Amino acid sequence: YGKKHVAAKKGATPKWANDFFVNEAYALARLRTRMTGKMWHVDHIVPIQSKIVCGLHCEQNMRVVTKSINCAKGNRHWPNMPN
Repeated sequence: YGKKHVAAKKGATPKWANDFFVNEAYALARLRTRMTGKMWHVDHIVPIQSKIVCGLHCEQNMRVVTKSINCAKGNRHWPNMPN
């Protein structure tokens, strides 16, 4: 990821975010990649950067998914998004 992405995450991280669980999500993605040979990513369910919404960088807004699922979603889709 580039500097812009890292900066966005820092600005989107609330003080109450649990670093342990955030780091666990990234560790799980690395482990699944190593175990399956398929790339896994940490997906922000509600995108951190979007023209419509700004999600948070916290454990409640993360899930571990395959790279293909994450890249297909991009920052254009999230649960209960407006039409």
